[in-house]
Amino acid sequence: MAKIPYAEEGHEAQGAGAVYTQFKEGLGVVPNVMKLVGHSGPATQAMGSVLDAYFNQLSIDAKLREIAYLTVARYNGCAYCQGHHVPAGKQAGLTDGQIEQLGEAGFTSSDFTEAEQAVIRFAYESSRDVAASDQTIEALKRHYDNKAIAEITYVVATGNFIQRIGKNLGVELEG
Repeated sequence: MAKIPYAEEGHEAQGAGAVYTQFKEGLGVVPNVMKLVGHSGPATQAMGSVLDAYFNQLSIDAKLREIAYLTVARYNGCAYCQGHHVPAGKQAGLTDGQIEQLGEAGFTSSDFTEAEQAVIRFAYESSRDVAASDQTIEALKRHYDNKAIAEITYVVATGNFIQRIGKNLGVELEG
């Protein structure tokens, strides 16, 4: 149960309406996590920008993006994020078995490439320790260029950012 009421459409803060409209047009719904920050126009606008970059502007492929995000969601135990990103991960090409291994099991699983294993380890360590180990960063550098590493880091940080909001405020899956 949400710990504060959702700022439903028509009751969102000044400055949040355009973001609500953008989500309604793009997804058909304003996500509940957005409605939790919808009490603040600036917070809603900032979250809208973060999610727009995540979904529409990054150059890493969707499968890699979902590997990183779902590793964070599984580590943090965020049912809301998993509820949204498991289907996205499957659409991007992940299997149920791969999704189950996103965490320590994925560090060495033959179901993932070495490059994907490096992303899983990075996402896991970054969520657990805030900063990944030098060894893990070096593994990323063996497989990805600086732009991809920056974007993988952005995805991991975005996951942790959104999950801190959702878990603290008790976000529930829509519908």
